[in-house]
Amino acid sequence: MISRPVLSSRFRPSSAGLLALAVVLPGLAAGNLAHGQMTAQGLVGKAVSDDAQYGDINNAIARFRDRDIDGCRALMERARSNNPKLPPPGMMMAVLWLGVNQLQPARAELEDTAVKYPGDPEPYLMLGDLAFQDRRITDADVLFSKATELTTAYTENPKRKRDFEIRCHAGSGAVAEARKQWDKAQQHLTGWLELDPDNASAHQRLGIVLFQLDKSKEALEQFREAKKLDDKAVQPELAMARLYDDAKQRDTAKKLIEQAVKSSPQDPAVLLASAQWYVGQNDLPAATINADNALKIDPKSLEGKVVRGAIARVSRDYKTAEKFFNDAHLQSPGNFPASNSLALVLIEDESAESRQRALEMAEANVSMHREGSPNQANALTTLAWVYYKLGRREDAEKILSQITQNNQLTTDGAYYVAKLLADRGEKDRARKILEEVLANEAMFATRADATDLLATLKKAGGG
Repeated sequence: MISRPVLSSRFRPSSAGLLALAVVLPGLAAGNLAHGQMTAQGLVGKAVSDDAQYGDINNAIARFRDRDIDGCRALMERARSNNPKLPPPGMMMAVLWLGVNQLQPARAELEDTAVKYPGDPEPYLMLGDLAFQDRRITDADVLFSKATELTTAYTENPKRKRDFEIRCHAGSGAVAEARKQWDKAQQHLTGWLELDPDNASAHQRLGIVLFQLDKSKEALEQFREAKKLDDKAVQPELAMARLYDDAKQRDTAKKLIEQAVKSSPQDPAVLLASAQWYVGQNDLPAATINADNALKIDPKSLEGKVVRGAIARVSRDYKTAEKFFNDAHLQSPGNFPASNSLALVLIEDESAESRQRALEMAEANVSMHREGSPNQANALTTLAWVYYKLGRREDAEKILSQITQNNQLTTDGAYYVAKLLADRGEKDRARKILEEVLANEAMFATRADATDLLATLKKAGGG
């Protein structure tokens, strides 16, 4: 949550960067169930504790898997009739639909439940979660406020009521964080922790909020508490370093990075996070040392290979980058960062074999990551650059034009667009794009290439 991926920033011209909020909405955590992992416990575990209540629910899940929706609903309704402490049938149906990424029928179930069970807060909570995910902050605020009102009056099931209270605080806190209403966010996160003191995510979020309120010592304590509760939580000094980095207090961030490495020299996760930070500062020697040390400790680390490959790519050491990305791809063929980056370094090779492989990998990624995939824009951007390097400039321009129109252009993509424009003789437009993207301090893989191109265009134009 706190660490950022290597070199994957979105290019938004003339817009300020926003703090990445570590938002966890408990309601959607229950809804995001993989199809094969749906269990009765996942559907009703926060409503009842007696496993004996799960018979009809398990059978309903089996019907749902067999696409017998009417049969599933009938069993849900029977289970609810036998035990009124269970969630309304429509709520359980909504979770099942969300588990297979069917948002429209899930919304329909939630809307229907809000009408049939007007005193139940849960449909408003889940609709609020969905609105927040879509960044419809005002809608989410209204929905969480309604859920809070209903939760106050709710008396049917103490176990569900406690869950609702936690989710109301988590959701309203997320709204306050998104609006940078830090005092209000602190109140909600403190309320959440009073109900659920062992929740690491709540401690992490409170740490971020306290930092924004200039309470850095208290923030660090929250990150330390999160780490005690969850060994997978980000290392406290790293969490603070990221916040200081976002606040452009780089010297303090660097000291915290150094403290993190000193206190956890055998932790590959800390070393890799530090390596990524150094890449962002364009300190490639320090980044390389940390990444190499992480791989010495864990030679099979997939993330380590990807990070080390990214460092080599930024250094324009394409042979080394190819080695690490290829190793990562062989270890995990479905890993998008590995295959996408491998295509980008292979296309820099002059051999026909490497270029053909780059084309095949880029086209395969586009086929796999279609509309709705978070990797679609990056996959298309890579294919456009591969086309350009192969001399297929019209194909490259068509893709980049589509990405630009959809406001999905990455920083690397901005460089590719500028390169196409420069080749086409539209040097002023190319220069403007490069000046804008390079004005942002964020590091990206083709930053050195963009800097060189801008210098060339300025020299040619006398600027």
